[in-house]
Amino acid sequence: MLPEDLVRPGSQRRPLIEVDDPWQAIERLYELGLTDGLPVVPPTDELVSAMLAGGVWAAEDVLLHESSRNISVSAHLAAVNAVMAGATPDYFPVIGAVLQAMSEPRFRLHLPTTSTGGAAMLIVVNGPIRDQIGVHYRENLFGPGFRANATIGRTVRLVLRNCLSAIPGVLDKSTQGNPGKYAMCFGEDEAASPWEPFHTTLGFDPSASTVTVFPAEAGHNIVNHGAADPEILLRCFADTMAAGGSFSPGYSIVVFAPEHAHKIGAAGWDRTRVQEFLYEHACRSLADLKAMGKIEAAGSDPDWSSPNWRPSGSQTIGPGDDQRMIHRGWGPDDISLFAGGGSAGGHSAFFPSWSRARIVAPVTKEIVLP
Repeated sequence: MLPEDLVRPGSQRRPLIEVDDPWQAIERLYELGLTDGLPVVPPTDELVSAMLAGGVWAAEDVLLHESSRNISVSAHLAAVNAVMAGATPDYFPVIGAVLQAMSEPRFRLHLPTTSTGGAAMLIVVNGPIRDQIGVHYRENLFGPGFRANATIGRTVRLVLRNCLSAIPGVLDKSTQGNPGKYAMCFGEDEAASPWEPFHTTLGFDPSASTVTVFPAEAGHNIVNHGAADPEILLRCFADTMAAGGSFSPGYSIVVFAPEHAHKIGAAGWDRTRVQEFLYEHACRSLADLKAMGKIEAAGSDPDWSSPNWRPSGSQTIGPGDDQRMIHRGWGPDDISLFAGGGSAGGHSAFFPSWSRARIVAPVTKEIVLP
């Protein structure tokens, strides 16, 4: 039996749907528009109760609050979607932490959820919980094949769809979307990183487990098999980060493959030096940006310091514009560095922040275990 309005916030008593077999339940959930296009696990009361028991919250506790429309998602509703996504109860503390991170006012959840930009909720897991529940951080890092990665990310997408009505053509106005919107969750390979784990740079203890959530564009592959010198290698990274199509004053996430990370670490470059180099070189001339229609009205300099910056108007190139360099982001701290992927292969990734302005920063939250 399935509660018909099980995943809709604000309901009181939930009428039950009686079905003869699990496949009939799956088909009914399709009919109700409660899936991401793939089959879901029927969320029976028994499975939902077991999911809730995997976390630290009572059923009525609010895990996600979307302030623009004043919609709250309870732990019960989150558990329903987690069951549907195929998650297991030991994943639920991670799922809850992700939803709480997305509730932070600075995350401004309504904007990336409804924008034409098609952001995916990129989720990075740090700390001991990665190995405890099997969050993958090596070969095929962003690809299929790993239950924790797939179902944690998928739960978040189902919550956005089923509880916040982020449905294509309704509130999800993505022009083309992003395959990461099915699921985009992975762990940092802390052992392969030449630097301290990402979460410790924010003041968390190495023994803590955290999630970092970031509304991101699709990843940009950075291919470089030949460069051994860090400056040459990182120039390739910076060039990708300065690509015109994604250029903005926003944030950046860079995931170094172990092969690239080892070369940089062996040369003694620490995290800060890498961030500073990438910021310095991830830039375009004002003339280039005007020629591409990426800068404001003719004759004006881009007010990169404004979070509401938008390109508009004509793009007349003026004297000296070819010498004026505009950087991606506001400073080195806008670039978050992680490590992960297979041990062989010169393939790293750059994830630009969603939107053509600077609106949402990465948010990191500690995972609380039962």
